[in-house]
Amino acid sequence: MATNSKLVNLDRVPAYCAHVNVNGIQRTKEDYVRQQITTIFSSNTFESLLINVEQLRTRLLQMGCFRDVTVLIDKTHDSKVENSYDITYVTQEQKPISGGMNTAVGQNEGSLCTNFSLPNLFGRGEKLGVDYSYSNHGNTEGRVFYSTPTKLDPNKQFSISVFRTYFDNTWSSFKQDDHGINISYNIPLGIVPNAVHNFTWEGVWRSLLAANSATSLDVRKDAGHSLKSSLKYAATIDSRDHPVIPQRGSYSQSSLELAGLGGDSQFVKWSTQHQINLPLPLKSIFQWCFSAGAIWPLFQRGNKTIKINDRFFLGGPLNVRGFDHHGAGPHSEGAALGGDCYWATGLHLYTPLPFLYHRENLMSYVRLHYFLNAGNVFNTQSVHSTQSLYSQITNATRLSCGLGVVLNLMNVARLELNYTLPLWTQVHDRVIKGFQFGVGFTFI
Repeated sequence: MATNSKLVNLDRVPAYCAHVNVNGIQRTKEDYVRQQITTIFSSNTFESLLINVEQLRTRLLQMGCFRDVTVLIDKTHDSKVENSYDITYVTQEQKPISGGMNTAVGQNEGSLCTNFSLPNLFGRGEKLGVDYSYSNHGNTEGRVFYSTPTKLDPNKQFSISVFRTYFDNTWSSFKQDDHGINISYNIPLGIVPNAVHNFTWEGVWRSLLAANSATSLDVRKDAGHSLKSSLKYAATIDSRDHPVIPQRGSYSQSSLELAGLGGDSQFVKWSTQHQINLPLPLKSIFQWCFSAGAIWPLFQRGNKTIKINDRFFLGGPLNVRGFDHHGAGPHSEGAALGGDCYWATGLHLYTPLPFLYHRENLMSYVRLHYFLNAGNVFNTQSVHSTQSLYSQITNATRLSCGLGVVLNLMNVARLELNYTLPLWTQVHDRVIKGFQFGVGFTFI
């Protein structure tokens, strides 16, 4: 029995949106919902209608008011315009009170997290909450926060938080206890998709303690209390198709921090991170990563230097591999001192596991990993010319290579087990030749 089938180009099928209904609203304010319903009425083909319907569904989920949104499309019966459709969104609002416990993965540490929040507090996506986390390394973080959209736009978020953090920096032999307040504002980066501006003011009272009686004097001289008041700007563009094991797309973030608006921490700090991913034949992926940063004292009087808790560090299982965590760079009695300038880069090749070559659905979760890492961290006090700066950047470059396996942990972190071979090292570096295990979200 033969059947007749015909391909239809949806871009040539006329279609219009007559009505939009949003059901299930109880606490959410109508003006906040109406503000999101803009482009859907500009649809004039069935293809554009489907695209706009899905975009509106995404915006409704971003509002911070709904935990689920489903869509129904039905032919309009009372419209004078042919090919008109009614679009109905069936929503489930957030519960008035939310909370729970979960685990989180940081840079080579795991944490137990508890949270309590009041989502959609006043009906326009506001949120008041409390977070607390405790890691297996004894680090703790707690905060009370409030966030709200501005101009009824969920992509423009204002937030304020009061926090306390305790961090044991074993590799540098100091502990830090911070109390502070953070005020930030996020807005989209113009017409660039997946791009965000972030403006932040932060005031922090920082207490730095020597880890033990054997802590180096180079670390002890920075111990004590300090007050930092800083403005920070960051721009982020992320077009990757996956946050952990991307196959294509790029990531770019640059930030600039000015500290010295009150307090005794006074500096300018710049950092940048970039990543490019390209698909290759045989289902392989090429990846290039680069990051760099520098920090300068705001005022040079009194031979002012940068404190150890503001410096950059290099080395680790997801950083310059083949070196211990913070293992590359200046050290004093085994404690990493960091530097006020650094750069690092990585070339990566990801290939399918031989026995999973035909399992496309598993390739975003596990791959073979070949890498080449290079970088350097140093201090610029002795730099007096362009030639001496170039010499500092290149003379003590660390280089390593290796191979291993990378796993995607539920799209929130990556786990790497690599065999590393350090090629260029310095005398004071803490080197790891052989197997190295790492878990975290950021990597080079």
